[in-house]
Amino acid sequence: MSKGGSRNPDGGDYVFTVRTFSIFLLFVFIFISTSNAQVMPEDILILVNQDSPTSRYIADLYLSYHPEIPQSNVVFLSGLVDSCNLGSTAAEEIITRADYNSLIAEPVRNYLIANDMTTSIKVIVTTAGMPYRIEDTYYSDVIYPAGSNYNTVIDHYDKIDAASVESELTCLWCSDCGDSAFGLCGRMVNPYQGYRYSGIDLFEKSFPGTKNFLWNYAISTIGLPPMMEGTLPQSWPISFGTVDRSFHAGDIYLTCRLDGPKVEGKNAIRSVRSMLERAKRASSFTWGVNPKQAVAVLDDSPNSSLDQNRVYNVDCSCNYWVYDASVNQPPDAPYILTRDDFTAGYLALTSGAMDPCSLNFEVVPSLYGFCALLDRRNAYRTSQFDLELLISAYPDRWDPQGALLLATFGVNGDGGGGADYLITGGPDGDVLFNVVNGGVFTSIESFNAVTMFTNVGPNQAKIVDFIAIGGSAAIGHAFEPVSDAIIDNEFLFYNLLNDSSGDGKADLTFIEAAFTAIPYLSWAEVVIGDPLMQICYNDQTEGSAWTQLVGDTNFDGKVDVRDLRILKGALDGNLNSPDPVLFGLYNDLCDFNDDGKIDVRDIRILKVNM
Repeated sequence: MSKGGSRNPDGGDYVFTVRTFSIFLLFVFIFISTSNAQVMPEDILILVNQDSPTSRYIADLYLSYHPEIPQSNVVFLSGLVDSCNLGSTAAEEIITRADYNSLIAEPVRNYLIANDMTTSIKVIVTTAGMPYRIEDTYYSDVIYPAGSNYNTVIDHYDKIDAASVESELTCLWCSDCGDSAFGLCGRMVNPYQGYRYSGIDLFEKSFPGTKNFLWNYAISTIGLPPMMEGTLPQSWPISFGTVDRSFHAGDIYLTCRLDGPKVEGKNAIRSVRSMLERAKRASSFTWGVNPKQAVAVLDDSPNSSLDQNRVYNVDCSCNYWVYDASVNQPPDAPYILTRDDFTAGYLALTSGAMDPCSLNFEVVPSLYGFCALLDRRNAYRTSQFDLELLISAYPDRWDPQGALLLATFGVNGDGGGGADYLITGGPDGDVLFNVVNGGVFTSIESFNAVTMFTNVGPNQAKIVDFIAIGGSAAIGHAFEPVSDAIIDNEFLFYNLLNDSSGDGKADLTFIEAAFTAIPYLSWAEVVIGDPLMQICYNDQTEGSAWTQLVGDTNFDGKVDVRDLRILKGALDGNLNSPDPVLFGLYNDLCDFNDDGKIDVRDIRILKVNM
């Protein structure tokens, strides 16, 4: 069925197609029914900056959301600068390579060995207050406060040893550690990229030093050809794929950061609380995500080739791998897969039909009526206005429509506008989209995670802007990543949403879905959000992401005398006090101005909202 003729805000006609089919599964090289074996709370290791009150508080906050995580799974690191105190700036988000090695990597390795956790831990979580950008040894402008030099990375990317702390931690036992480690310069191909239905726990994790790693030629981009346009030529050398490699997904840790938007002089705790609360609701059958209100949005820029992704782990003869214990992991990929990621991301969820020049959207019945949208129009930025069209196209969908997934070219696309497009790019200058609980964001913007501070940085949107408008998670770049490191939405979207068991819950956790979509490790990428978020479908839930009503300290939707009592019980609480009593009194739900203190100013704010 096609529908056309709806008017756009500028007075012209929309051309779009609407089709409803059962989900179309692309050709699978190996298909095996497996238990997904997703990440569990006991698989999590939390890293805390002992010298950062914010970091300590967020660790406790995360444990309150996931009390199944053992206290022994929390590692306190000392000697680190605090990147999230009242005087912190973007400069404190940076750490030297030497300090990373001595203050983070080595203590974590020692802790894992001493507590017999090297193979049981699957995910390492870092916390706001820890630095997260490792500066380059040779080029000072690869990483500098709230910025990165594009030209330096492009010209020397085979020599760059900069990384995000989180990306470097993925290779804790592989990067510059042990007899068969790979060097720090360049990138490491992510051996988990390109999988479906395959939880990280399916891959055997070897005790450090007991496995002879084989890296093959795809460990960095040295000598690789320029960005591919279209299909991979079969004449390319075999070394550009992964062949006879023993390094697989079980040899890495997945990593995630609990951090969010803040301005200088404030902390990020309430932002992190909002992420965790939204993730909790998206992961619960009590709330969940209403598929009749949720949309996966791919705002393509059809004249750009930036989204021509390469997947070194997947052979060009297939579309993805499924874990099979009888097959070498990862399977050989002598000729690597490459294709338009935005288009492929849409087709992976839908019937396989689309109009290359239109606003395409399609309901996916096997995902309980979830909707996928691909905008292939020239010179348009997809916005909430386009989601509202779905109500008329599908009368059984509920108002309001909201974005659960958003992938965009951002300022590098053809939609126009400035770096604040997420905040002001929607109808009437409002936010770009209504976002539902569980919302995840990626963008083709090189500098979208060069800082978590909202008041500094380059002229591109930030992943923390998405959190500010109601998002629950995001993946970004801590410095110029080079275009082939762009997040692969085809795998992110599918794995975050797919429910092959039909139990109403997605197969994989957010962190697993994220890492199936990240091309490189020991590089620029940083993931923020709750790694344990796992989408549940429920058609009775709210249609907009949870946001704390100012003054509502008990989440009952009202501001009344009960909230005032809670606030008075936290009075004099001080996040930054050396007095453990005052630190213990601090309650982020009562700190309405995010200044780290509970005082008369917070009482005034609450009373204004009663």
